[in-house]
Amino acid sequence: MGVERYIVNKRPHAKETLLARARKKRGWTQAYVAQEVAVSIDAVRQWERGRHLPYQATIHKLCGLFQMTPEELGLLKEPDSTPSRQSAEKPHDTACPPLQSTQVIWTPNEAEKKAAWEIYVELVTRIPIAPLVDDEGILREALSSMYSLFHTARAILRSYGPTIAQSRPGSSQSLSYLVVRMLNTILRPLLAKWHPLLKAYEETRPASVGITQYEQQWERYAELRQQITMVRNGLTGYANVFAQIAGVSSLIPDIPELRPCEEAVLQRS
Repeated sequence: MGVERYIVNKRPHAKETLLARARKKRGWTQAYVAQEVAVSIDAVRQWERGRHLPYQATIHKLCGLFQMTPEELGLLKEPDSTPSRQSAEKPHDTACPPLQSTQVIWTPNEAEKKAAWEIYVELVTRIPIAPLVDDEGILREALSSMYSLFHTARAILRSYGPTIAQSRPGSSQSLSYLVVRMLNTILRPLLAKWHPLLKAYEETRPASVGITQYEQQWERYAELRQQITMVRNGLTGYANVFAQIAGVSSLIPDIPELRPCEEAVLQRS
């Protein structure tokens, strides 16, 4: 809206990053890319200069926008990457956005505890939280389960209403805010890109070939599995937070140590 999409001319740079090259190849402006992935223009500039890497949720959006892999866009972290090399994005553009950036502490009310428990149960009993073992599971089931979370989460938010949407003094966070951020930054980028791609491939399946077998023959099968695993990690992070808000112990087996965005987000009364 009011943002120039195409650049007038292209001036190659000797040390041009893959992301900058891909953008200029399409004739897009930095402002257009920033608008499409909901970050500041400065964040795009920092990425293209190689000074910072986007957060994982934003990498998903960029891959969807360019229809390229993180490797093709030069967005893979180097082995010695440290938190100081993280993105120049605004705080709300992180994989666990509201928690990692502000570390807000609050005491949940009873409605928040109950709603957090309902959302937590939905997460831990669905395919998205369960890891996909090699050669097992159907990708369509995983995507469908993730998609159904939108309907379930919306129903829970409507059920509890404004009671769980009230932010605390000095903070823009609430349980409703966390749920919406989980849906929009973790699930939506994956589903927007992969649901139509998988559907188009499924429609070419011969009746004599099984669903699982045909999925495994897809040239993008391994790539989608990897993306689902990455999203699973993000959902697990949010599930851990919802468990804390609900005041329950984790029900997810073999969970790694909590990352900064999952730690101490509330103060128990």
